[in-house]
Amino acid sequence: MALPTKLFTILFSLTILLVGDVTAWAQVTGRGTDPMQIYYDAMQAYRDGDIDNAIRGFEYAARSARTDVNGKWVDAIPGRVMLAECYWQLGHLPACRVQLDEAARIAIRNRGWIGQLDFSVLNPGAQIKQATNNLWPEVAAVRLLPLPRSIPIQRGQAVTESSLAAGGVIESPNIQNIDALEIMHSIAVLMHRRRVLLGPLAVDDPLSRELLEATKMPSGVNHPLARSLLHAMRGCEYFAIGEDKTVIDRASKYASPGGVHSNTPVLMLCALKIASGGDDTGKLNPESRALMVASASQITNAAAALEQYEWIGEALQIAVGVADPAGLARVEQTAVLAGRSLVRQSRLASLHCYLVAADAAVSAGRHAVGAEHFQSAIALATRRDVELPRLEAYGAYIAARLAAAKGQPIGSSGGSDMASALKAVADFVLDRRDQRRRVISMPFMYQADIVLAGLGGNVGNQSAKRILSGYAGPVGISLWRQDPLNALAATYFDDSAMHSALMKMASMENNGPEVLRQSDRVLAKRLTSRLPLQGRMLQLRTLATSPAYTLWPSGRGLLADAPPAFTRLREKTQASIQVPAQGDNVPERSAPAALAMEAELSDLTLSRVAVPEINPPAIATTDVVEVPDGVALLTFVVDSGKIFATATRDGTTRTWMVPAANRLPAMVNRLLQDVGVSRNRGKRLPDSDEGWKSAADKLRSFLMPESSGWSEEGLEKIIVVPDGQLWYLPFELLPARAMAAVKEGDDAGSEVTVPLWADSLQIEYAPTPGFALRSVGAATTSERIAMVASTFFALRDSEANQAMIDDVIMPAQDPLVTTPAKAPPTQNIGLDIGHLLVAAPLTPNVSDALSTHVIPVDNSSGRTAGRGDWDALRDWIRYPASGPQSVVIAGLRTSATTTKLGDGSELFFPLAALRASGVREVAVSRWPTGGSSAVTVLTEIVNEIPHTSLAAALRRGTMMLRQAELSTSREPLLGKPDTDVPAIPGDTPLFWSTYLSTGSLELEPPATED
Repeated sequence: MALPTKLFTILFSLTILLVGDVTAWAQVTGRGTDPMQIYYDAMQAYRDGDIDNAIRGFEYAARSARTDVNGKWVDAIPGRVMLAECYWQLGHLPACRVQLDEAARIAIRNRGWIGQLDFSVLNPGAQIKQATNNLWPEVAAVRLLPLPRSIPIQRGQAVTESSLAAGGVIESPNIQNIDALEIMHSIAVLMHRRRVLLGPLAVDDPLSRELLEATKMPSGVNHPLARSLLHAMRGCEYFAIGEDKTVIDRASKYASPGGVHSNTPVLMLCALKIASGGDDTGKLNPESRALMVASASQITNAAAALEQYEWIGEALQIAVGVADPAGLARVEQTAVLAGRSLVRQSRLASLHCYLVAADAAVSAGRHAVGAEHFQSAIALATRRDVELPRLEAYGAYIAARLAAAKGQPIGSSGGSDMASALKAVADFVLDRRDQRRRVISMPFMYQADIVLAGLGGNVGNQSAKRILSGYAGPVGISLWRQDPLNALAATYFDDSAMHSALMKMASMENNGPEVLRQSDRVLAKRLTSRLPLQGRMLQLRTLATSPAYTLWPSGRGLLADAPPAFTRLREKTQASIQVPAQGDNVPERSAPAALAMEAELSDLTLSRVAVPEINPPAIATTDVVEVPDGVALLTFVVDSGKIFATATRDGTTRTWMVPAANRLPAMVNRLLQDVGVSRNRGKRLPDSDEGWKSAADKLRSFLMPESSGWSEEGLEKIIVVPDGQLWYLPFELLPARAMAAVKEGDDAGSEVTVPLWADSLQIEYAPTPGFALRSVGAATTSERIAMVASTFFALRDSEANQAMIDDVIMPAQDPLVTTPAKAPPTQNIGLDIGHLLVAAPLTPNVSDALSTHVIPVDNSSGRTAGRGDWDALRDWIRYPASGPQSVVIAGLRTSATTTKLGDGSELFFPLAALRASGVREVAVSRWPTGGSSAVTVLTEIVNEIPHTSLAAALRRGTMMLRQAELSTSREPLLGKPDTDVPAIPGDTPLFWSTYLSTGSLELEPPATED
């Protein structure tokens, strides 16, 4: 511990223990200055990283400030502002905001104090001073304006008859010296931190605007140096309210008017943060990058000369975010020089500089050097009196990137360096604690919390819609450039609630296309919220895998201006998805090579790259008119006890809302019971079709009331996007009322025949509207079929089961047939497998949907011993890239077979995850049937899939089944009560309505971004 810090600690402790009041403290140290000397001692503790003692000192300085009937005077502002800075470093943003607000209120209450300052003591003609600390040559060359520490201020007024009549505070005239420049500097820091804390919300912050008004330029101030100081302070105030052009103008004119002053570093930092955002698209040209790196160096030198060391690391951190490879080397060099030179002056600044140097080296690909800088930072951070959680979290971010460079991907085992580093980041970003109470530590989270809290009474408000739209979507590049921790917080943040609110607003406005777009995002977030970093890795992997012509403009733009590391990864990825020559066995793809590529991807995921959300694909504004004639896209989202529905066809999108969504589970369950799906005892087969047809008709009326305008007339295909319990509903069983026909009978007269949707329409499904329109990633072009089969067709007769397997696979050319015990890992399956069929009972993992296996786990075989992650959905959405064109899971067991339906996740996640991995088409069962009925369907799929789509092959298979006659003894789904009847028609819905398939219309990407 440095001597001044020790002395401060001793004095502070003795004062509190022995005296405990303001008068006694003044007797010990003397006031001397406004703010008090204790403030400057606490500032040294802050710069040493001793935050606890700094907080005690700043609290004492703020409490001990001058007080009148209006409250604290302006000498309390510095203490309050620095308390806010301490809480910022601790990651306690609510406490930080409290101190900022109180400091702002003090400044507002004491409006006019600036006009009482006697600026005549400023001597613009005095000799320019040089920095005296001589830290490095550039600091020694900094020109300091000749400014005094204290400026006289005129307080009070003469007591006259008129002043007595006016009332108010009566204070006799007096002149005293105050550290006005420190107070003005504190106001500049206050407004800088408010903008950082509130982000885009600062524009509408009334307190910041009041403070700007309260500190406006007094009319009588003509002193050129005083005007420069005040304009510099007000430049930071304009930064707080989002008037960025004014900030840039003030910075260019007043940041360094012939020399630097106390507000130079913070004003230049404000301008640097604005410039780091780039143009309207976030792009920066090489000249701008070089200029910002040079500006960061200037801030570093000026702050060091002024002994405001805390701004050095913050400026250099932004420089890392904007620098090109050459600029990174310069930033690293500056940061190392500052880190070594500032160890005695400010351990906070030195630690931050070493971390920046490590960050710059890692970003430039110099990982060994970055690790050396990181070790220097660790040595500082582990000192006994250093408590800087925010910088420690920044260090954990760098440690994660170093772990990726060592080959450890995100998602690696719990004991790895990567897992430990990301846990440390997540603990600070998502689970920061203050005495076991969770507090918000990151600005983005703080802002999002304000936005969500304000939604209650503002649904439908245009301002609320604008704000929501700004926070719902991909993380902006400016966040990554300024603070990767804040960008990670935005990445971790699940914005589903914001998209849900936007969907409700659009529904209130009867805006069908917007309801469709927001419904798509709500459903897409169901998948990405379960993935590392909210799917950021998935987006980059998809960009590396996808052909360029399939990408939206934002994706093609990234490919055209990609970091070298991403370009290398994409080249490796594209080379790895070339289809090999067909062989007798499946060449399992290299797991170590896939792990290495996943580690490269992890480093890119943590780097400062703007990543568009392309997987699951989004809905474009122009997509409504792109849906082909005769095709309808029908979507449902269950939210807040309501069902939000859209129907897109004929170039328009209609929307409607179905209330009382709580009725849906019982209605779907009734239909499934009448079909025989969820009957566990007695006879499964219904005695007649009357029950389930009545239940299906009620469901159609419930979901598509007359007011919706829905009609099947003119349609050939319907793509359904279900949600919740609608995943268990076979929409094929709904009546197509618009296609009803009148049949004349001989005796009974005319009879109205209403066909099922399955009779007249092609029915397909999609996990999200975007997946209904487009595919993502890449799939193999091979047509070879692989089949993984167990005793699925004949449970107790192995010979009959094998004969059925042979019947199913017979139409295939050169098939691969295996069992779950001997199957290769499906996520690493060779590129020569184009179609994968799984004919085995498979129970999904309801508690962790992405842990569901594509083929069942056979613990008795030892296949999964030590490698239990084989075949999990989570591992399909990883490297190696590309896979089969289609996947069929014919034995999926969902809660449709029980009387208590789930939320549909057993169906949503397999479909969404496999499609997100690049699989073009997926077919699954809502409940397993097995037996000869499954043989009929799968045989037709095997026969047709090389020549047509999976949806068409499945449709043909179910058509063949419906025309067949089934033996009840060959259907393991049936129990003994059902076998009293030797044969039943294949048209029984229990057997054919279980299957559903998902594909896409394969629309072209839109010409422009929305």
